[in-house]
Amino acid sequence: MGWLHWERFLCGTDCAAEPRRCVSEQLFVEMADRMAAEGWRDAGYEFICIDDCWMAPTRDEQGRLRADPRRFPGGIRRLADYVHSKGLKLGIYSDVGNKTCAGFPGSYNYYDLDAQTFASWGVDLLKFDGCNSDSLELLAEGYRRMSLALNRTGRSIVYSCEWPFYLRPVQQPNYTEIKQYCNHWRNFYDVYDSWSSIKSILDWTALHQDTIVKIAGPGGWNDPDMLVIGNFGLSWDQSVTQMAMWAIMAAPLFMSNDLRHISPEAKCLLQNKEVIAINQDPLGKQGYQLIKDKNFQLWERPLSGRAYAVAVLNQQEIGGPQNFTFSLTFLGNGLACNPACSIRQVLPASRDWGVYSWISSLSVEVNPTGTVLLKVLPL
Repeated sequence: MGWLHWERFLCGTDCAAEPRRCVSEQLFVEMADRMAAEGWRDAGYEFICIDDCWMAPTRDEQGRLRADPRRFPGGIRRLADYVHSKGLKLGIYSDVGNKTCAGFPGSYNYYDLDAQTFASWGVDLLKFDGCNSDSLELLAEGYRRMSLALNRTGRSIVYSCEWPFYLRPVQQPNYTEIKQYCNHWRNFYDVYDSWSSIKSILDWTALHQDTIVKIAGPGGWNDPDMLVIGNFGLSWDQSVTQMAMWAIMAAPLFMSNDLRHISPEAKCLLQNKEVIAINQDPLGKQGYQLIKDKNFQLWERPLSGRAYAVAVLNQQEIGGPQNFTFSLTFLGNGLACNPACSIRQVLPASRDWGVYSWISSLSVEVNPTGTVLLKVLPL
């Protein structure tokens, strides 16, 4: 869990013209201050991550990466020390190829040196992109080599990969191998601040769940990309849907928003302890779609203690709230509510629904593009 600059701040490098939107030391210091002071760290958001465009245009005389000296006057080591002083961890970005996606120096042929550099700076996470690699063989070799190089540093560094996303147009990824080397991995396009983007990520995940759900678990996760709650493109119901479904998918929760300007409602949703507890459940199983019926989808996720998280998603974009009724025998292969269970609604608002028997039916009213998230506890 953490915060990442990319979706909201992109490649802003003109600090003179746009000081509040510039990818700079100042931006990350201000976000770290907010994360420590306003409950984000205490809710579990511990990483503050730099994405592309942090670098100087060239490496130094020793071949090492360096931060842009105007935008990061103290270098990454000073920023890491500051972030750590707030009880947080620092993430950074590089690329497996010759150049990053934005055209800055990539790590190709520098894997060991870059890993040692990041470790010496006190970096805690590396997001490793896949642009500008000359072949799929070099791409795969680069991801493997950087994983081994990070391990050789002796520092604990989370390794976030884009490996399967760049493979997929050409070949089916070997997820067993990817999990051996990476801690989480992107499968699909960048998230945008829009409902169509969230919907496409959910549709892709459901379509491919037979290959991706089984590999997820402690140490390795499918990453559907950033939470865009608190920005401009999602309605309240769509924000609830993203939070609920990212919890069902056991997704890394990396926000990309401006914590200096975020509504109390968005903050409350992103810091919701019950949803975060589902997302971070120690059993570590990813959820999946059980039923698709017209515009409704029913998803479940097994949780520790024989509990289940259940999401009812209404993808209809016209009209008003609609009811979806289903039998509790659908859940957990018929075992989730056998012989009885208590059901608690977590989103859009928290309330107890009471006790049900395993042959009961449940009727759930869901707003257009909204989701109702439930927790089912065995009795």
